[in-house]
Amino acid sequence: MDNQSLIEGALSQAGQPTTVTPELQKLDETRIASDTYAPEEEFLFKIFGTPCFPRGDLTTVTGPAKSGKTFFLSMLMACAVRRQVLGLERIREEPLRVLWYDTEQSRYTTKRILTGRIGALLKDAGGEAETFPDGQYYVFNMRDKLPRERVDYLELAIKTYRPDICIIDGIADMLEDINSGPDSVRLMQQFQMLATTYGCNITMVIHLNRTGEKLNLRGWLGTLMLHKSYEVFNCDRLSREEAFTAELTVSRHFSRKETLCYAVCDDGLPVQSDASRRTGDGQGREDDRQKAVNNSFNQEFIDGDAPDPHLPWDFRKLFTAAFGPAAMLGADDLKRQVKELGNIRMEQYYDKVFAEAERQRIVRTELTNAGRVGVILLPPS
Repeated sequence: MDNQSLIEGALSQAGQPTTVTPELQKLDETRIASDTYAPEEEFLFKIFGTPCFPRGDLTTVTGPAKSGKTFFLSMLMACAVRRQVLGLERIREEPLRVLWYDTEQSRYTTKRILTGRIGALLKDAGGEAETFPDGQYYVFNMRDKLPRERVDYLELAIKTYRPDICIIDGIADMLEDINSGPDSVRLMQQFQMLATTYGCNITMVIHLNRTGEKLNLRGWLGTLMLHKSYEVFNCDRLSREEAFTAELTVSRHFSRKETLCYAVCDDGLPVQSDASRRTGDGQGREDDRQKAVNNSFNQEFIDGDAPDPHLPWDFRKLFTAAFGPAAMLGADDLKRQVKELGNIRMEQYYDKVFAEAERQRIVRTELTNAGRVGVILLPPS
């Protein structure tokens, strides 16, 4: 029995005229019945075993400015070829095809991330290929295009290259005004249509509002993204050091919250913190973040029994090593030595370390004979 006969039968049972119009046939194609074929969701990746980034649907990645959103997605893009990067794992055996649509950064920065970071992650997995696998990555820098051009070219790129995952970094540059309700609705409808039609995941990057609340996405567009996305990842930069978290905060199907904690080494490669695990409450996540920070320091100078987890140092050992045989060092020279020995990167955090060393009467600031600021190492009391 054809579709028209089925529709006429249903209309007859409903006591309606049995005229089937083309519009009614189109409507009937969207109907879900108990025997309708609906393929199961297919996920591209897992984070600590939890499936994520579904085909045919939308994913949002958010966080404050400079919170590691692009770094997290760099690891994801490397995972499309490498199979596993830290807590991220590609599900299928074959490599995935990635479309990265960069609207924010310069051409130089986009290429540096592609070859310097993603390429380094691929080599770190033991790959010995002489050339970068460009056949898996379709990367476009759209910084100099207008919002309408970016939308049009994106649709062309998805139709042409048929990616498994399309990453838009960032989506706010696709609109003239992210607080325009009608424009935001049209854009999200277009992305839903593209994801469904071409069977790809579309991952969209957007900043949080300055309130810092994890689900307070920027603009009317951000509100729609929160409602329309299958899942939301929240990225955060730990305030005191070069350590980051990426948390699966919201998922339409999975209730487990997974948090990836990692630090960035001097060679630019991420290293997973032991704190990466499933976390159920805010205090647990904060503890994980602090562990990620502490694990990024030089463990030779860490005091495991320090009373303040934010300042976990053996201050006497650290500053004694920094002074070496010198009785006095210039303030800048001491700073350089302590930061290098402790693997401390942020100036403000060093200031806290130095202030605590002064409070414990390990060091004292004095003027030299030349009128410069110097620091002396005090003997143990």
